[in-house]
Amino acid sequence: MYDPNERDGVVAMSRSGENGHAPGVPDVGRPAFDEMVDDERTDPREELAKTDHDTDLGLAMAEDAKRVSRGELSAEEYWERYDELAEREFGDAYRETPNPSIESPDQTIDAETAGSLGCSVGSMDSVACDLQDRDAADAAGESSGDATDGDERWGMVIDLQKCVGCDSCTVACKAENRTPPGVSYNVVMEEEHGEFPNVTRTNVPRPCMQCENPPCVQVCPVSATYKMDNGVVNIDYDRCIGCRYCMIACPYGARYFDFGENYDDEVEEAGEITSPEYGVDRGTREDGESPIGNVRKCSFCTHRLERGEEPACVETCVGDARNMGDLDDPDSEVSEMADSSRAFQLKESEGTDPNVYYLE
Repeated sequence: MYDPNERDGVVAMSRSGENGHAPGVPDVGRPAFDEMVDDERTDPREELAKTDHDTDLGLAMAEDAKRVSRGELSAEEYWERYDELAEREFGDAYRETPNPSIESPDQTIDAETAGSLGCSVGSMDSVACDLQDRDAADAAGESSGDATDGDERWGMVIDLQKCVGCDSCTVACKAENRTPPGVSYNVVMEEEHGEFPNVTRTNVPRPCMQCENPPCVQVCPVSATYKMDNGVVNIDYDRCIGCRYCMIACPYGARYFDFGENYDDEVEEAGEITSPEYGVDRGTREDGESPIGNVRKCSFCTHRLERGEEPACVETCVGDARNMGDLDDPDSEVSEMADSSRAFQLKESEGTDPNVYYLE
């Protein structure tokens, strides 16, 4: 059985300090972690002011998308409220791609369907029908192509007592996903406590939370953001119009806009290296070509998961603080960690039910 205080036979910073916390690890309390997240988020109105889209509409849609996540508003009521307004603002881009929450009660689509999404394929209004047709074909033994395993619900558990704040996860993520300036899928939020020489530091790594009830999916007017049935929330860059409504709907500030900048001044031909995200070869970065002009975020390194590898941040973590696995497997180490008395989620009151857990 997994012992939350032990890993590989070594007690990890034994909880022998006051209140059960390890020596040198500040007992700041869970509300303080949520405050760190809020401090990291961009100002919603300032962010939307940079776009060509209606700021007030975006603010309203984002706030109500959070209400849907909290169970205060249904998806049907949400789109009854915003259907005409969204069509007026986004035109054909909205009408041709209704939000997945209309077609699927849990806003989820499967890996095979997600892999087929793209502007050249058609709109998502046929997603539910396609799923029903394929299920019927499977039942009749007529399914074509290779079956996707799809049984996992990927989750991450981050042990805050083991995180040393080295930022190796941030660097590994940028190197793996070739993210440009201003785009960092993995950040480590830091806060110091006390005065020298009695100083402690809180380090809280923050990837995308891969929420079970993601407001970013609810708010997206063109179905560019969708939740896979393996728990990962992804973005279809070919659909994304860069309205940034999802950025302000995210309670964790885990989304970024790609302005098209490169590290060419620091690294020769940095923009020539192709990002492996989602297993799509997009070639050299060019203005007007995705993902420039799109919103971007952590995908748990989906391209690595599909190869049976851990996300780059997990593989690189110096303190062995990050753990990846199947939350639906009760015997997995990650599942046991998530069920431990030390486990919690950021901003639990938002109702998003993240697939990222933290250990105090």
